[in-house]
Amino acid sequence: MAEQNGTPTAPRNPDSIITTQRNGQTIVAELFFNHSSTETFRDKLLKTILADSSRLSASDGQEPEKTEILR
Repeated sequence: MAEQNGTPTAPRNPDSIITTQRNGQTIVAELFFNHSSTETFRDKLLKTILADSSRLSASDGQEPEKTEILR
């Protein structure tokens, strides 16, 4: 891993690891949090899910489904 100025940084451990199985394959996701961010992981995950569902809906010609945010 390298910073923008090209100086290598020590690898760090992930903040969380998610493991799941689908269709006989194991999927492992390592999560790294930006601890100085003002946005929560939940906020970012929701944005990602909504963007992905909009992209998928747009590709099949249907209007994206409206999703209510529960807090």
